[in-house]
Amino acid sequence: MIKIQYVESSAHGFRWLKRYFKMQKQLNSNAAFENFAKARVLLKQEPLAGHIFDEIEGVRELKILKSAFSILYTFKRDIIYIIDIRDRHGTRSADAIREFTDKLKGKYEL
Repeated sequence: MIKIQYVESSAHGFRWLKRYFKMQKQLNSNAAFENFAKARVLLKQEPLAGHIFDEIEGVRELKILKSAFSILYTFKRDIIYIIDIRDRHGTRSADAIREFTDKLKGKYEL
């Protein structure tokens, strides 16, 4: 069975996702989190579901339906490593990708 593991670089993006939907009261946060859960299920079933992100080797992006967010991830054998929960409106994911390539890729032997 495929597992999902959030690596350290994903913490900021996940916090921002939660905060964003708390601040944007007009948006349906329940639907957004249901779509996030559906994306996780899809990743477990089809690890190649996302497209290659910015031509970065091994990093893929899966858009979360009906939101401005996506999941940046990589995988090895039976583990999907979540690198970031990306707000597609901004460029903050560059920091998460840098942390992943500089530190975490080696730590998780990816």
